[in-house]
Amino acid sequence: MELALGLVAVSAAVATVVFFVAMPRIGTPGRTTLFLRFAAVAGVCAVGSSAMYFIYTAGGGILSLVLGDVAMVLAPSLLLVAVSVLDGRSARRTSAAIVALALLVAIVTAIVPLPGSLAVKALALALACGACAVAAFRADIDPLAPVRLIAVTTAVFAVYCVVRVVVGAGAGWDSLVYLVGFSYAPATVLGAAAVVLCGAAVIRLRFGAHAHEKEVECPNGSLVVVGDWELAVAAYGADRVHELVGQLRQAARGLDPRALEVPRGVELTIPDPLSTVSTCLKSDYGWKAEDVILLVDGTSTASIRTQTGTVPRRRWWRLRRS
Repeated sequence: MELALGLVAVSAAVATVVFFVAMPRIGTPGRTTLFLRFAAVAGVCAVGSSAMYFIYTAGGGILSLVLGDVAMVLAPSLLLVAVSVLDGRSARRTSAAIVALALLVAIVTAIVPLPGSLAVKALALALACGACAVAAFRADIDPLAPVRLIAVTTAVFAVYCVVRVVVGAGAGWDSLVYLVGFSYAPATVLGAAAVVLCGAAVIRLRFGAHAHEKEVECPNGSLVVVGDWELAVAAYGADRVHELVGQLRQAARGLDPRALEVPRGVELTIPDPLSTVSTCLKSDYGWKAEDVILLVDGTSTASIRTQTGTVPRRRWWRLRRS
Protein backbone atom coordinates (compact mmCIF):
# COMPACT_ATOMS: atom_id res chain seq x y z
CA MET A 1 0.00 0.00 0.00
CA GLU A 2 2.84 2.42 0.80
CA LEU A 3 4.40 1.70 -2.59
CA ALA A 4 1.06 2.26 -4.31
CA LEU A 5 0.56 5.60 -2.57
CA GLY A 6 4.09 6.60 -3.49
CA LEU A 7 3.42 5.80 -7.14
CA VAL A 8 0.25 7.86 -7.05
CA ALA A 9 2.18 10.81 -5.63
CA VAL A 10 4.87 10.49 -8.30
CA SER A 11 2.26 10.26 -11.07
CA ALA A 12 0.46 13.32 -9.74
CA ALA A 13 3.72 15.28 -9.60
CA VAL A 14 4.65 14.34 -13.18
CA ALA A 15 1.18 15.20 -14.46
CA THR A 16 1.29 18.57 -12.68
CA VAL A 17 4.65 19.42 -14.23
CA VAL A 18 3.39 18.46 -17.69
CA PHE A 19 0.23 20.51 -17.20
CA PHE A 20 1.91 23.73 -16.08
CA VAL A 21 4.94 23.51 -18.38
CA ALA A 22 3.53 22.10 -21.62
CA MET A 23 0.02 23.56 -21.61
CA PRO A 24 0.99 27.25 -21.93
CA ARG A 25 3.02 26.34 -25.02
CA ILE A 26 0.11 24.74 -26.87
CA GLY A 27 -0.73 27.00 -29.76
CA THR A 28 2.67 28.76 -29.90
CA PRO A 29 4.22 26.84 -32.85
CA GLY A 30 2.46 26.39 -36.17
CA ARG A 31 -0.21 23.73 -36.68
CA THR A 32 1.96 21.30 -38.60
CA THR A 33 4.78 21.53 -36.07
CA LEU A 34 2.40 20.89 -33.17
CA PHE A 35 0.76 18.03 -35.04
CA LEU A 36 4.10 16.31 -35.63
CA ARG A 37 5.20 16.85 -32.03
CA PHE A 38 2.07 15.34 -30.51
CA ALA A 39 1.95 12.51 -33.06
CA ALA A 40 5.60 11.65 -32.38
CA VAL A 41 5.08 11.58 -28.61
CA ALA A 42 1.96 9.45 -29.13
CA GLY A 43 4.07 6.92 -31.03
CA VAL A 44 6.73 6.94 -28.31
CA CYS A 45 4.05 6.30 -25.68
CA ALA A 46 2.65 3.38 -27.67
CA VAL A 47 6.05 1.74 -28.04
CA GLY A 48 7.01 2.55 -24.45
CA SER A 49 3.85 0.97 -23.07
CA SER A 50 4.72 -2.35 -24.74
CA ALA A 51 8.21 -2.17 -23.27
CA MET A 52 6.79 -1.52 -19.79
CA TYR A 53 4.40 -4.47 -20.11
CA PHE A 54 7.27 -6.72 -21.14
CA ILE A 55 9.24 -5.58 -18.09
CA TYR A 56 6.21 -6.21 -15.88
CA THR A 57 5.72 -9.76 -17.17
CA ALA A 58 9.43 -10.36 -16.49
CA GLY A 59 8.95 -9.41 -12.85
CA GLY A 60 9.43 -5.68 -13.07
CA GLY A 61 6.88 -4.85 -10.38
CA ILE A 62 3.89 -2.54 -10.09
CA LEU A 63 5.78 0.56 -11.26
CA SER A 64 6.28 -0.86 -14.75
CA LEU A 65 2.56 -1.74 -14.93
CA VAL A 66 1.54 1.79 -13.90
CA LEU A 67 3.84 3.34 -16.47
CA GLY A 68 2.66 0.92 -19.14
CA ASP A 69 -1.03 1.65 -18.52
CA VAL A 70 -0.51 5.42 -18.45
CA ALA A 71 1.59 5.35 -21.64
CA MET A 72 -0.99 3.16 -23.36
CA VAL A 73 -3.81 5.61 -22.60
CA LEU A 74 -1.67 8.62 -23.53
CA ALA A 75 -0.92 7.28 -27.02
CA PRO A 76 -4.41 7.76 -28.57
CA SER A 77 -5.04 10.76 -26.33
CA LEU A 78 -2.04 12.62 -27.76
CA LEU A 79 -3.04 11.57 -31.26
CA LEU A 80 -6.41 13.18 -30.54
CA VAL A 81 -4.62 16.42 -29.63
CA ALA A 82 -2.50 16.16 -32.79
CA VAL A 83 -5.55 15.84 -35.04
CA SER A 84 -7.33 18.66 -33.21
CA VAL A 85 -4.51 21.19 -33.58
CA LEU A 86 -3.99 20.28 -37.24
CA ASP A 87 -7.70 20.93 -37.82
CA GLY A 88 -7.33 24.37 -36.21
CA ARG A 89 -9.16 23.61 -32.95
CA SER A 90 -7.90 24.56 -29.52
CA ALA A 91 -6.39 21.66 -27.57
CA ARG A 92 -6.28 23.23 -24.10
CA ARG A 93 -9.47 21.69 -22.72
CA THR A 94 -8.73 18.37 -24.38
CA SER A 95 -5.24 18.33 -22.88
CA ALA A 96 -6.60 19.03 -19.41
CA ALA A 97 -9.01 16.10 -19.78
CA ILE A 98 -6.13 13.89 -20.91
CA VAL A 99 -4.11 14.75 -17.80
CA ALA A 100 -7.10 13.86 -15.61
CA LEU A 101 -7.63 10.56 -17.46
CA ALA A 102 -3.95 9.61 -17.15
CA LEU A 103 -4.01 10.38 -13.42
CA LEU A 104 -7.12 8.26 -12.97
CA VAL A 105 -5.50 5.31 -14.73
CA ALA A 106 -2.30 5.69 -12.70
CA ILE A 107 -4.22 5.75 -9.41
CA VAL A 108 -6.43 2.77 -10.26
CA THR A 109 -3.51 0.67 -11.53
CA ALA A 110 -1.50 1.45 -8.41
CA ILE A 111 -4.18 0.58 -5.84
CA VAL A 112 -6.60 -1.81 -7.60
CA PRO A 113 -5.39 -5.37 -8.28
CA LEU A 114 -5.80 -7.12 -11.62
CA PRO A 115 -8.12 -7.67 -13.43
CA GLY A 116 -9.98 -4.64 -12.03
CA SER A 117 -7.28 -2.20 -13.08
CA LEU A 118 -7.13 -3.86 -16.51
CA ALA A 119 -10.83 -3.22 -17.02
CA VAL A 120 -10.49 0.44 -16.06
CA LYS A 121 -7.45 0.85 -18.33
CA ALA A 122 -9.30 -0.76 -21.25
CA LEU A 123 -12.34 1.49 -20.80
CA ALA A 124 -10.13 4.58 -20.53
CA LEU A 125 -8.34 3.48 -23.69
CA ALA A 126 -11.70 2.99 -25.44
CA LEU A 127 -12.71 6.51 -24.40
CA ALA A 128 -9.51 8.04 -25.75
CA CYS A 129 -9.65 6.08 -29.01
CA GLY A 130 -13.33 6.90 -29.48
CA ALA A 131 -12.71 10.60 -28.97
CA CYS A 132 -9.82 10.48 -31.45
CA ALA A 133 -12.02 8.70 -34.00
CA VAL A 134 -14.75 11.33 -33.67
CA ALA A 135 -12.25 14.18 -34.03
CA ALA A 136 -10.72 12.57 -37.12
CA PHE A 137 -14.12 11.90 -38.70
CA ARG A 138 -15.10 15.55 -38.19
CA ALA A 139 -11.77 17.04 -39.26
CA ASP A 140 -11.48 19.00 -42.49
CA ILE A 141 -7.89 18.14 -43.36
CA ASP A 142 -6.34 17.39 -46.73
CA PRO A 143 -5.43 14.82 -47.86
CA LEU A 144 -8.56 13.12 -46.59
CA ALA A 145 -7.56 9.45 -46.89
CA PRO A 146 -5.03 9.35 -44.00
CA VAL A 147 -7.46 11.18 -41.72
CA ARG A 148 -10.09 8.55 -42.46
CA LEU A 149 -7.49 5.84 -41.77
CA ILE A 150 -6.81 7.32 -38.32
CA ALA A 151 -10.56 7.55 -37.66
CA VAL A 152 -11.30 3.96 -38.67
CA THR A 153 -8.26 2.53 -36.88
CA THR A 154 -8.97 4.25 -33.56
CA ALA A 155 -12.69 3.46 -33.83
CA VAL A 156 -11.98 -0.25 -34.33
CA PHE A 157 -9.56 -0.32 -31.41
CA ALA A 158 -12.09 1.48 -29.19
CA VAL A 159 -14.69 -1.19 -29.98
CA TYR A 160 -12.11 -3.91 -29.33
CA CYS A 161 -11.33 -2.48 -25.88
CA VAL A 162 -15.01 -2.38 -24.92
CA VAL A 163 -15.55 -5.95 -26.14
CA ARG A 164 -12.44 -7.00 -24.23
CA VAL A 165 -13.95 -5.79 -20.96
CA VAL A 166 -17.34 -7.34 -21.75
CA VAL A 167 -15.82 -10.72 -22.57
CA GLY A 168 -13.54 -10.64 -19.53
CA ALA A 169 -16.34 -9.73 -17.16
CA GLY A 170 -18.87 -12.07 -18.75
CA ALA A 171 -16.93 -15.18 -19.76
CA GLY A 172 -14.14 -14.76 -17.23
CA TRP A 173 -10.65 -13.31 -17.43
CA ASP A 174 -9.21 -16.84 -17.51
CA SER A 175 -11.69 -18.22 -20.07
CA LEU A 176 -10.53 -19.68 -23.37
CA VAL A 177 -12.39 -17.00 -25.36
CA TYR A 178 -10.61 -14.21 -23.51
CA LEU A 179 -7.18 -15.87 -23.68
CA VAL A 180 -7.46 -16.47 -27.43
CA GLY A 181 -8.84 -13.11 -28.52
CA PHE A 182 -8.31 -10.54 -25.78
CA SER A 183 -5.33 -11.44 -23.61
CA TYR A 184 -1.96 -9.69 -23.65
CA ALA A 185 -0.65 -11.31 -26.86
CA PRO A 186 -3.60 -10.62 -29.23
CA ALA A 187 -4.14 -7.16 -27.72
CA THR A 188 -0.47 -6.35 -28.32
CA VAL A 189 -0.64 -7.55 -31.93
CA LEU A 190 -3.75 -5.48 -32.65
CA GLY A 191 -2.25 -2.48 -30.87
CA ALA A 192 0.95 -2.76 -32.91
CA ALA A 193 -1.08 -2.89 -36.12
CA ALA A 194 -2.99 0.22 -35.04
CA VAL A 195 0.28 2.05 -34.31
CA VAL A 196 1.66 1.14 -37.74
CA LEU A 197 -1.50 2.29 -39.54
CA CYS A 198 -1.70 5.56 -37.62
CA GLY A 199 2.03 6.14 -38.18
CA ALA A 200 1.57 5.67 -41.92
CA ALA A 201 -1.34 8.12 -41.83
CA VAL A 202 0.75 10.71 -39.99
CA ILE A 203 3.53 10.41 -42.58
CA ARG A 204 0.98 10.77 -45.37
CA LEU A 205 -0.47 13.88 -43.71
CA ARG A 206 2.98 15.39 -43.37
CA PHE A 207 4.26 14.75 -46.87
CA GLY A 208 1.11 14.10 -48.91
CA ALA A 209 -0.01 16.52 -51.58
CA HIS A 210 -3.11 18.53 -50.83
CA ALA A 211 -6.12 17.93 -52.98
CA HIS A 212 -7.29 20.67 -55.30
CA GLU A 213 -10.79 21.66 -54.31
CA LYS A 214 -13.55 22.23 -56.81
CA GLU A 215 -14.61 25.82 -57.26
CA VAL A 216 -18.23 26.98 -57.02
CA GLU A 217 -19.77 30.40 -57.41
CA CYS A 218 -20.68 32.43 -54.34
CA PRO A 219 -22.41 35.83 -53.96
CA ASN A 220 -21.09 38.96 -52.28
CA GLY A 221 -20.84 39.09 -48.50
CA SER A 222 -19.56 41.04 -45.49
CA LEU A 223 -16.11 40.76 -43.97
CA VAL A 224 -15.04 39.92 -40.43
CA VAL A 225 -11.29 40.34 -40.02
CA VAL A 226 -8.58 41.01 -37.47
CA GLY A 227 -8.52 44.80 -37.52
CA ASP A 228 -4.99 45.75 -36.46
CA TRP A 229 -2.79 42.82 -37.45
CA GLU A 230 0.49 44.33 -36.26
CA LEU A 231 -0.94 45.12 -32.83
CA ALA A 232 -2.45 41.64 -32.53
CA VAL A 233 0.87 39.98 -33.48
CA ALA A 234 2.75 42.14 -30.98
CA ALA A 235 0.32 41.18 -28.21
CA TYR A 236 -0.26 37.50 -28.98
CA GLY A 237 2.53 36.38 -31.29
CA ALA A 238 2.13 35.49 -34.98
CA ASP A 239 1.31 31.81 -34.48
CA ARG A 240 -1.38 32.55 -31.89
CA VAL A 241 -3.01 35.15 -34.14
CA HIS A 242 -3.00 32.66 -37.00
CA GLU A 243 -4.67 30.16 -34.68
CA LEU A 244 -7.35 32.72 -33.80
CA VAL A 245 -7.94 33.44 -37.48
CA GLY A 246 -8.26 29.69 -38.09
CA GLN A 247 -10.90 29.42 -35.37
CA LEU A 248 -12.67 32.47 -36.82
CA ARG A 249 -12.85 30.83 -40.23
CA GLN A 250 -13.97 27.52 -38.73
CA ALA A 251 -16.78 29.21 -36.81
CA ALA A 252 -17.77 31.18 -39.89
CA ARG A 253 -18.04 28.02 -41.99
CA GLY A 254 -20.29 26.50 -39.36
CA LEU A 255 -22.58 29.54 -39.52
CA ASP A 256 -22.36 30.01 -43.28
CA PRO A 257 -21.29 27.05 -45.47
CA ARG A 258 -20.52 29.48 -48.31
CA ALA A 259 -18.13 31.55 -46.22
CA LEU A 260 -14.90 32.52 -47.96
CA GLU A 261 -11.46 32.96 -46.49
CA VAL A 262 -9.95 36.40 -47.04
CA PRO A 263 -6.72 37.95 -45.77
CA ARG A 264 -6.85 38.22 -41.94
CA GLY A 265 -10.37 36.77 -41.70
CA VAL A 266 -13.46 35.59 -43.51
CA GLU A 267 -16.34 36.82 -45.64
CA LEU A 268 -19.91 35.69 -44.88
CA THR A 269 -23.37 36.20 -46.35
CA ILE A 270 -25.34 36.15 -43.07
CA PRO A 271 -27.00 39.12 -41.34
CA ASP A 272 -24.95 40.98 -38.72
CA PRO A 273 -21.88 38.76 -39.23
CA LEU A 274 -19.59 40.48 -36.72
CA SER A 275 -21.97 40.05 -33.79
CA THR A 276 -23.04 36.54 -34.81
CA VAL A 277 -19.50 35.23 -35.27
CA SER A 278 -18.30 36.90 -32.05
CA THR A 279 -21.07 35.19 -30.07
CA CYS A 280 -20.21 31.82 -31.61
CA LEU A 281 -16.50 32.22 -30.85
CA LYS A 282 -17.18 33.09 -27.21
CA SER A 283 -19.62 30.22 -26.65
CA ASP A 284 -18.06 27.44 -28.74
CA TYR A 285 -14.36 28.30 -28.82
CA GLY A 286 -13.84 29.95 -25.45
CA TRP A 287 -12.76 33.33 -26.79
CA LYS A 288 -12.41 36.04 -24.17
CA ALA A 289 -13.36 39.70 -24.50
CA GLU A 290 -9.77 40.67 -25.35
CA ASP A 291 -9.83 38.14 -28.21
CA VAL A 292 -13.17 39.23 -29.65
CA ILE A 293 -12.18 42.90 -29.59
CA LEU A 294 -9.58 42.13 -32.26
CA LEU A 295 -12.35 41.54 -34.82
CA VAL A 296 -13.78 44.34 -36.92
CA ASP A 297 -16.15 44.81 -39.84
CA GLY A 298 -13.78 44.52 -42.77
CA THR A 299 -16.20 46.23 -45.15
CA SER A 300 -16.25 49.41 -43.10
CA THR A 301 -12.45 49.45 -42.86
CA ALA A 302 -12.02 49.01 -46.64
CA SER A 303 -10.45 45.56 -46.34
CA ILE A 304 -9.90 43.45 -49.43
CA ARG A 305 -13.10 41.90 -50.87
CA THR A 306 -12.88 38.64 -52.76
CA GLN A 307 -16.36 37.13 -52.40
CA THR A 308 -17.28 38.13 -55.95
CA GLY A 309 -15.06 35.33 -57.22
CA THR A 310 -15.24 31.68 -56.21
CA VAL A 311 -14.95 29.76 -52.97
CA PRO A 312 -13.62 26.28 -52.20
CA ARG A 313 -16.27 23.58 -52.03
CA ARG A 314 -16.87 22.45 -48.43
CA ARG A 315 -17.38 18.84 -47.53
CA TRP A 316 -20.79 17.63 -46.39
CA TRP A 317 -19.83 17.12 -42.73
CA ARG A 318 -18.50 20.65 -42.49
CA LEU A 319 -21.88 21.99 -43.56
CA ARG A 320 -23.48 20.52 -40.45
CA ARG A 321 -20.99 21.80 -37.92
CA SER A 322 -21.73 24.89 -35.85
